[in-house]
Amino acid sequence: MTTSLWHVVGASVQGTAHARQGSPCQDAHGWRGLPGGVLLLAVADGAGSAPRSLDGAQSAVAAVLDALETAFAAPEPPAPDAVLRAAFARARDAVHALANTAGLPAAQFASTLAVAVASADALTVASLGDGAVIAEIGGEMRLVSAPPQKGEYANETHFLTQDGALDVLQVATVAGAARAVAATTDGLLRLALRLPDYAPHAPFFQPLFAFAAQAHPAADAELAAFLASERVAARTDDDKTLLIAVRAAPAGAA
Repeated sequence: MTTSLWHVVGASVQGTAHARQGSPCQDAHGWRGLPGGVLLLAVADGAGSAPRSLDGAQSAVAAVLDALETAFAAPEPPAPDAVLRAAFARARDAVHALANTAGLPAAQFASTLAVAVASADALTVASLGDGAVIAEIGGEMRLVSAPPQKGEYANETHFLTQDGALDVLQVATVAGAARAVAATTDGLLRLALRLPDYAPHAPFFQPLFAFAAQAHPAADAELAAFLASERVAARTDDDKTLLIAVRAAPAGAA
């Protein structure tokens, strides 16, 4: 889909491991284009061991975007860093409320959450867990979010529902107008980032940014087909989410 300033394409697809287990895709994503050209992106990855994690991921994405949209509608919105921290608190409260209504422990709704706020002069991101936000700014592709967080064990990460979750929230701001932004869950990290330094893998992102810039109506479905393809599944059997935004060229630009 397209706003006046951005072309946005996104998809969440079931991993082959979940397909074999008969489990649904537990990822979620969403975005909002705000007046003034501010763009909000959010991706969440439900914990595979949590039976209601898809509900948690969907609730977290919706709540964080609602909170950010309300904050940026204020006559004098606070700094993006403070806005994002407050929005994550709202998202955490929403997931806990969902758990209370269901009469279940909040841990059954566990998910990660990564969010980007792109404006005309800066990109601010916040991440909790092992998602990632990559951007092209000033001709340079960089990982803007903190490196994927790990928990006590190598295969663990941090989740929005855990005690002290907001204490490990990572927020970062990069000055400049991003030409393109991508938010992804950990299912794509082997393709998207080069280890061990977590540098963005440019050959992965460059064609995807070019694809998103075309902004044709079937783009979401085509991205989903790519993420579900054998080529990608050969590298990762996890659920996969990719949300891409490319700044639209000014009218009359070549």
